Amino acid sequence: MKRKLSLLLALMMMVTLFAGCNKALQNPDENMNNNNDNKEQGQTSDGKDTNQYLNVYLSAEPSVLDVARFVGVVDRNMFFNVLEPLTRIENGEVVGAGAESWDISDDGLTYTFHLRENYWTDGQKVTAQDYITALQRQCDPNNAFPHVSDYNTIENFVAISSGEADVSTLGASAPDENTLVLKLNAPNVALLSSTDFFPDRADIAEKYGDTLGTEASNMMCCGPYTLESWTHNSQLVLTKNDKYWDADSFDIQKVTMLIIPDSNAQLASLENGSLDYLGVSTPEYVEKFQARDDMDEMMLSSARTSMVIFNCEDSVFSNEKVRQAFSLALDRDALAEVITNGTATPAYSLVPPDCQVGNLNFRENVEEPLTALAKEVDDPKALLIEGMQELGLGDDPSKLTVKFAWGATTAQARTYSELYQQLWQEALGCTVELEFNDSATHQSNVNAGNFQMASMSWGANYEPQFQLSRWSTEVGGQSRWKNADYVSLVTEASQTSDEQKRLELYGQAEELLIREAAIAPVYFMASRRFYYSYVNGLNANTFDTTSFKGVYTSGR
Repeated sequence: MKRKLSLLLALMMMVTLFAGCNKALQNPDENMNNNNDNKEQGQTSDGKDTNQYLNVYLSAEPSVLDVARFVGVVDRNMFFNVLEPLTRIENGEVVGAGAESWDISDDGLTYTFHLRENYWTDGQKVTAQDYITALQRQCDPNNAFPHVSDYNTIENFVAISSGEADVSTLGASAPDENTLVLKLNAPNVALLSSTDFFPDRADIAEKYGDTLGTEASNMMCCGPYTLESWTHNSQLVLTKNDKYWDADSFDIQKVTMLIIPDSNAQLASLENGSLDYLGVSTPEYVEKFQARDDMDEMMLSSARTSMVIFNCEDSVFSNEKVRQAFSLALDRDALAEVITNGTATPAYSLVPPDCQVGNLNFRENVEEPLTALAKEVDDPKALLIEGMQELGLGDDPSKLTVKFAWGATTAQARTYSELYQQLWQEALGCTVELEFNDSATHQSNVNAGNFQMASMSWGANYEPQFQLSRWSTEVGGQSRWKNADYVSLVTEASQTSDEQKRLELYGQAEELLIREAAIAPVYFMASRRFYYSYVNGLNANTFDTTSFKGVYTSGR
């Protein structure tokens, strides 16, 4: 294993050097300082720069900035900047945003939100109906919203999304333009910490149809920032929204988001000042940035689990023993060390250490299920053979070929996926073929069930419910894993106010998910964030959704 890792590390260094040079040749503008506002500037009486702007990066192009059709985390993070959800999370606590306050009925089934005065960029007031419009479009089967499970406790949301009920039966109403009432079909103690409620304009959605959210000009904003421009596969530019209700509370006037999928180009952009901050794991750059006098560093947990998901409807991975064998064959220490330079923590469970159930830390009270399973299985290859025999595939793993899909096409992605490939082939004796697609295509294939094994990551919310509910949908989540006991446990936990009981139910659900190997957790993601010393107020709380509101610069 040491020899294998040494060879792979050497390969990675060569790939990194080549990719960094090649990227600069392909797109030299991306390595130029993008500080278009970098004029000589003064400082205010409190020491802040008079010209406040940030240059940050996106790892991928947003799929579509439509709250009813968006796919991944890049899109969601954009919404927190250009839209105003009912609530946000600040310092780990749910606080009012679009809603100034809210009441919850004694039975936990009715939420009444009292909206504050806020406006869209065209001057029209944000109303309760705008939040209802978003929910109506999200449960419309024609939009194929991929995050239906986030809203499954809202009355009739699931029934409408599956075509079994009319949208008029949705548990959302507006007694007046400033009051929104949500009715649930069951209590959900983690509703506001696990579910995003963004507004949407019915007239804008109707006007642009399928092109809604595909261009900066094809959408309306009501958040801290407006989307000024979107140059596809290059950058998005946000400018401060003066009509935003809390506009006086923050300083950054402009945010330029450079789309840089390649990690070497990201590092080069931080080094030459095109980016103001970046998460860094590459060893030589960690040492380089730590030696700089003009940079500071902070460690960040991502509260995100990197994993392999199995298609449980596939002819091979429908077998539990096959899935368990592929999960147990992974050397998680090696993967975390090589891929993240040791910043990540090997994961033997889904829920990361950051999650809480009320005042109880989940991981401190629940053993990681894969640890126990590994003690029961001496030889993953023998387990694979048992599974193959049950499927009628014989007892020779060398005759088995499976495919592993990766959601990136960079040189690093190929190198990392080859490590997975090598670990599986050596431990199990089978053949693993690799498939590479861009992030959007990869997500689409996974959501459609067009894969056998796939790389994936899921971020957590404060409560474990968010991650666990990914696999409690009608189709069994991305893994197509259907387990009625699991669904029952997650549902009961979401309705249980007693913290200890809720923690136990979550723990039982996680054990089912991991032991039956619907997924193979690999590591809990983290990073070192390096930032220029003139940047202040960067948030280190992984659950916060406060946008750039707390950030400012001084002495740029």
